[in-house]
Amino acid sequence: MLQHIKKLLEHSALYIAIAVTIFIAYLSLSSEPKLDLGFTFKSKDKVYHAIAYFTLAFTWLFVFRNSYHHKRFRILTLCILTFYGIILEGLQGTITNYRTADLYDAIANFLGVVLGIILFNTFLKWYSR
Repeated sequence: MLQHIKKLLEHSALYIAIAVTIFIAYLSLSSEPKLDLGFTFKSKDKVYHAIAYFTLAFTWLFVFRNSYHHKRFRILTLCILTFYGIILEGLQGTITNYRTADLYDAIANFLGVVLGIILFNTFLKWYSR
């Protein structure tokens, strides 16, 4: 049963990564109410950004998991996903009148991607067993 789930995940990985990418763009640019995961401190919005971009990095790294051990691939992933976050922040400030661009959001996005890249290695070792 577990092998069946593993194969299903591997075959669906690209679709999942695309869906996560689109969902993050939707959340970033929509006027829908913001998510509330129950955090009670002042900068909880930055935590949400980090979690979102951690998830984004993790899903795309899983799609290309066979390339993970190449340093250039990890650097390219970091650059592309960071650029994606910067683009969405810029779009918030230019095409919407209900959102604002925030440098600290972009930094939180970057940190989420970095954390995803770092922790993916541990996940990959576990997943390969």
